[in-house]
Amino acid sequence: FDLVVVCIGLYSNQPQLAEFTGRERFHGEVIHNSSLKSAEQLAGKRVAVVGYGKSATDAVLEAAEAADSAHLIFRNAHWPIPQKLAGVLPFKWGLLQRLNLTLLPPYQYSTPVESAVHSLGKPLVWLYWRLVEVLLFFQCQLGSRGGTRVSLVSPKPIEIDAFGESTMVPRPDFFRRVRNGDIQAHHGAIEHYTETGVRLADGRELELDLVIMATGWKTDFSFIEDGTWRALEPGDDGFYLYRHVLHPATPGLVFVGRAASISSVLTYCLQAHWLAQLLAGAVSLPPIEAMRVDIAQMRAWKRSWIPFSSSRSARLIAHTQH
Repeated sequence: FDLVVVCIGLYSNQPQLAEFTGRERFHGEVIHNSSLKSAEQLAGKRVAVVGYGKSATDAVLEAAEAADSAHLIFRNAHWPIPQKLAGVLPFKWGLLQRLNLTLLPPYQYSTPVESAVHSLGKPLVWLYWRLVEVLLFFQCQLGSRGGTRVSLVSPKPIEIDAFGESTMVPRPDFFRRVRNGDIQAHHGAIEHYTETGVRLADGRELELDLVIMATGWKTDFSFIEDGTWRALEPGDDGFYLYRHVLHPATPGLVFVGRAASISSVLTYCLQAHWLAQLLAGAVSLPPIEAMRVDIAQMRAWKRSWIPFSSSRSARLIAHTQH
């Protein structure tokens, strides 16, 4: 072929399952959340969901409805993205607009306005995000109330945490059901399985019949020939591409769909349109060395502040406008 366009997205059909010692001793069942198909799998069981992304909160809400008990085990809390800010303002109106995006950590190539805002106006930028955190803190009941309940406050600033792997978009009932005890939240890691459940790192033991791993998906590019794969310069956070589409070392191989954003469909449509214009000769590529410099700068920029994940190289999130 003259051109191969890879459009498989960021992940694969291989579940990412967290491994803990003692699995063979556990008399219950351990599944990935993709295997949860109906409430019948939860009925009459003591259920724990591992994770803190949207899939985890969806699964534990289903367990709260159908199971005898519902536990949520998570290592790190993340700032939530509610459907409505303060219960009134639709999220997209409050945060998905140019003023808000200008206040995010600057893009790889900043506009003069963004550069000025993050230099002269840096204290105001800091204050703005702290106010957003205060709003979410009270709206979603994130605090520990003097240590009497588990804290759901992220250790990372919201403007950084928003670019992490585990996007927290809970259904409206999630926090209410955590705080009224329908969902028992446990901040910590699983130390090992027991015959009847799991033991947490803090010594607590949970009696369980079913553990649901809402821990994401693996990436799989094993179909790419080894020499070509090495040319893409993969690292533990993925491989970086010029405009998130192509690498100068692999002509004839391009990617559409390696750019996770707030509106991935829009982003991928733009990538496909740009690629079509490139093939038609309406746009042209810069010299190879310039593309390599751009990729190196992108890699350094992302690694300097975006939380680590195996797909960090493809993360744009709220920088969709750029």
